[in-house]
Amino acid sequence: MDPLASLVDWIALFGMLGLFAAGLAERFVPALPSHGMLVAIGMAAAEDSWSLPAAFIMTTCGSVFASVVLFLVVRAVGQDISAKLLYVSGRLLGLPPRRIDKMLTSFRARDRSLSLIAQIIPAVRFVAPLAAALVRLDAWRFAAGTLLGTALWNGLFLAAGYTAARSIPDLNASALAIKFLLLVLGVETLSVLIWRLLGRSNWRRTSSEDQAC
Repeated sequence: MDPLASLVDWIALFGMLGLFAAGLAERFVPALPSHGMLVAIGMAAAEDSWSLPAAFIMTTCGSVFASVVLFLVVRAVGQDISAKLLYVSGRLLGLPPRRIDKMLTSFRARDRSLSLIAQIIPAVRFVAPLAAALVRLDAWRFAAGTLLGTALWNGLFLAAGYTAARSIPDLNASALAIKFLLLVLGVETLSVLIWRLLGRSNWRRTSSEDQAC
């Protein structure tokens, strides 16, 4: 059984549009393993279902488009609704309120850099547009950071799937995705530590400024 390979077969039916839709879907369906889907798409590129550059461009465009649209919609509905939506979404994804509060503080201080970093933290990347909209980040800065972070995330897993399929014949996409999941968890742990250090640094800077005033 290889459910990810079956998913990619469905995506392939729609060609470039299917790749764009896959990028959209991974933003709105947390149950869809983004890294696993990208690994499988990269493997399909090695089998000439599409080119690797095309897969990279279309999935990245779909993901960034979804993030920016979500950011603009949430910012338009007002802060009260945005805050409720953010904390409810965070709870469903296993993000405690304290972690979300730290994320909001970090976003206020380092908008573009945090938009980038948020895209490589699996759970946080889903709520990053909500958090950015809540603190009224500049749309262009958010879009730029999201583009860079998403390109890094997508490029990593697409290239990994492509390289693995070229190196190992008859590789099971789902089994490979599980191995990469362990890697992602390790990277997430490291990313959270970096996130906390950034938040702590911002808190100290804010405290120093308050004392100076």
